[in-house]
Amino acid sequence: MNPILNFIKERKLIHNEYLGDGLYGGYDGYHIILFTEREDGIHHIALEAFVMKSLKEYERILREVLNRNEEAINE
Repeated sequence: MNPILNFIKERKLIHNEYLGDGLYGGYDGYHIILFTEREDGIHHIALEAFVMKSLKEYERILREVLNRNEEAINE
């Protein structure tokens, strides 16, 4: 069986989605599971809701910093 499909079935993940760049997302009823296939198997990270919130905040801050840098370059 395909290693990705096997991982999804074993973990009983729902709402599985290919996110791009070899990264998949799924949900186990409690965690958001990010996973990818590597040469030595499936690597995964389980994110709790508060971590996802922190990741979104990080993205917001990073976008602000990058926008300021771009504006400074264009001045």
